[in-house]
Amino acid sequence: MISQNTTALFKSRTNEQGAALITALLLSLLLLAAGGTLILTTTMTGLTARDSTAEMQAYYAAEAGVARTLEVLRGNVESNPSGTRASFTNVLCSKTLWSATSGNIVNVSTDASSRFQVYSITDPDNLVSKCGQATYKPDRLRILVRGYGPRNSDKEMEIVVNRYTLDYPVKAVVTAPNGCANPLTIDLGDSNVTTTSGTDLSGSGTSLAAYAVSNCDYNITNNVIDGCDTDGSNCGNGPNVTPGDPMVLTPSNTPSFLESVYQARLFLDGPEGMKLAAINQGRYFSTEALAKASAAGLGATNPDGVLTFVDGDLTLGPGSPTGQGTLIVTGKLTLNGNFQFNGVIMVLGTGEVYRSGAGHGDIFGAIYVAKFARVGPDTDIFGAPVFNTDGGGSSNIQYSSAAIDMAKAVGGHTIKGVREL
Repeated sequence: MISQNTTALFKSRTNEQGAALITALLLSLLLLAAGGTLILTTTMTGLTARDSTAEMQAYYAAEAGVARTLEVLRGNVESNPSGTRASFTNVLCSKTLWSATSGNIVNVSTDASSRFQVYSITDPDNLVSKCGQATYKPDRLRILVRGYGPRNSDKEMEIVVNRYTLDYPVKAVVTAPNGCANPLTIDLGDSNVTTTSGTDLSGSGTSLAAYAVSNCDYNITNNVIDGCDTDGSNCGNGPNVTPGDPMVLTPSNTPSFLESVYQARLFLDGPEGMKLAAINQGRYFSTEALAKASAAGLGATNPDGVLTFVDGDLTLGPGSPTGQGTLIVTGKLTLNGNFQFNGVIMVLGTGEVYRSGAGHGDIFGAIYVAKFARVGPDTDIFGAPVFNTDGGGSSNIQYSSAAIDMAKAVGGHTIKGVREL
């Protein structure tokens, strides 16, 4: 039997005493570091979540300020004092007149943890203030809103708002483009029947051309204004037209929607055209009877005017005032008896205007008359329009900047851009 010396088995491991303890300590340190990291990460995640929530509350508070500002501009928020209009001029130049929210911090939440402040309103087109000018009317507003949330968070938003949904130059009282395949039909009667004036009824001192026509119709129009037949013969008493010479339409003075038949079709029936805008406002009518029977009628009793789109013929009158705002007629427009329209009338499509009936009628603003097919090749040209006010009554057509301003604004304001600063 062989015996072993057990003592010799452990002599070589005498230097390993305490290794297990060290290993345990190292593992404990690793677990402690991992646990500490987890705790730190959890804490940071919680702080980030709270900060993110606070920032979102500030952002939504700023959005609430933008929405409230638009409500004020649209007249859906009571002005201060009551009855003060939130016009672009008042909003810019007399901030305390239109709303108590102007410049003040307004609570969004009941616990006041979310608030907003409209802290700047400027005219981006005029860096130097023109508020001292009586005729000043800004076309755009740049509005800055700051939203406040918990934990001292804040967000800033900028919004640019246009005063008009649709803006276009008005260079003449009556504008009638023609592709010149046939001559314009125009009859203005004599001095006892019709008056057309480019002098601003609103007293701005501005004067426009009374008639703007294509170059091929210049002589015809000029002869009629002078009291002659279209060929220049049989001259007699002419109508009262101021100024006495027509203006020739050029690319620089023609509204974009009348530059071509293609543009006119887009303006009328396009995806962002006036027909769709009228439908969205509940102001599109397939017949004259439906338009006149509507709650707003042709806008006669609406101080701000209305948009009225009549897809067909329309007789304007009798009645004074008959309507105001923007009136679009795709068929024939007949001016009948006593009537008064304040704003812009667009006779687009059939392109024919006639005067009939006794009495006296007034149109204060501007008129556009264009003849074209609603559907066809993009290369189509305008047909020859008809403008005949030599009917059984007198009429006065005069430029009014105030009436045109109202007509352009009937669609509400346009938001041109919103961004977070």
